[in-house]
Amino acid sequence: MIAHDAFPAAATNLGKGKIATTVSILGERIVAGDFPAGRPLPVEADLAQTLDVGRSVLREAIKVLSSKGMVSARPRLGTVIQPRSQWNLFDHDVLHWMLRPGLVEAGLLKDILVARRIIEPEAARLAAVNATPSDKADINAACRQMADSVGDPAASVRADIRFHTAILQGSHNAILLAFSPALTAILSAFFQISIQNPDIFPGNLQSHELVSARIDAEDADGAQAAMLAVLQYTEDDINRRLQN
Repeated sequence: MIAHDAFPAAATNLGKGKIATTVSILGERIVAGDFPAGRPLPVEADLAQTLDVGRSVLREAIKVLSSKGMVSARPRLGTVIQPRSQWNLFDHDVLHWMLRPGLVEAGLLKDILVARRIIEPEAARLAAVNATPSDKADINAACRQMADSVGDPAASVRADIRFHTAILQGSHNAILLAFSPALTAILSAFFQISIQNPDIFPGNLQSHELVSARIDAEDADGAQAAMLAVLQYTEDDINRRLQN
């Protein structure tokens, strides 16, 4: 597990208000293990009092957590915590809670890296074959945005996500296109880790530019290889910090 002070707490995607705050508090506590899997949450009245919210707010928060696969209602047991295997890891908030300080598991990071290796190099290959001039312009624009955002971590994250999702778009593969929102959630959470190394984005910029150039040149093998290089750079950085 990553050291507690390695990464800052990530912001959730829930907005503001009592329901959002309650969802966030409960989601973070579930991920932290305060409420073990297979066991029910405290009774509604007690939990509402602890959180200082009304029962209606708590019920709505539970509905949100249920939609994320984290809890389920069971007869005679109440609201029960689901095992992690049931959580929706494509959900922006679930990923951010799991990548909070002190809770980041090496296994999850490695699973994300493996998933990216399966999807993104092939997407780059397909984009080199299928991308339209408009798709290529979007990929190039995202690459320029990455270069312009060096030194601005938040802008770098936005530009990097735009780059990778533009390549999915350029693949013109229906399944990959359907996966785009999930990849955006994964990258948004994952980059909160990568960004802690200030050299990660500028150091990997040239590899991103090569991906864009190979797609422009309609070089499928070159685009695939360049994307593998992008991912290898990130993987090497993560592995170095896992060993520290």
